[in-house]
Amino acid sequence: MPELPFEIWKSRVENELDTLRRLGALEPGSVLVNENQIDLIVSIKALGFKKVGTSNPELIPVRDHRVAIRISRAFPYPGGLNFEWKSEIFHPNIDPYETGYICLNVIKKWSRLSDLESAVKALEMLIQNPNPDDPLNYPICLEAATFFTENPMEHIREQFEAEEPDDDIIIVDD
Repeated sequence: MPELPFEIWKSRVENELDTLRRLGALEPGSVLVNENQIDLIVSIKALGFKKVGTSNPELIPVRDHRVAIRISRAFPYPGGLNFEWKSEIFHPNIDPYETGYICLNVIKKWSRLSDLESAVKALEMLIQNPNPDDPLNYPICLEAATFFTENPMEHIREQFEAEEPDDDIIIVDD
């Protein structure tokens, strides 16, 4: 696997971390630096759901998600990054329980021109727009695929957004 010279790699990674900080996606205190790799946690803010219960399951909205990222010396080349899902989610394209695998082309087809900002934005879109037609082959993902096929995300999103109070309204009592 090709590697950038250390100083160039270090500069590229620092720029990526600065971008994640600017986006508000980098969890404070989560960056662990070794000589040949960096581990970090990003927070993804997007409306997703977790399933609670088995006999009469209920979907609970979740807006804070965590993804661990390992950046090796092979970064920015393919294979230089590893993404692992770390929080509960009911999703056909994310396995939160067994492997942490995320099925997302931006991650699977990483190139030296890819960046973490586009990956974070793609993860936000994936959370909000599950693809039940191409689920991962894990029981929870297959269950989520069936659920989201029968209950399109647009309808679920409308239901949960209608239930949320409007935070922009300020009531002043005289």
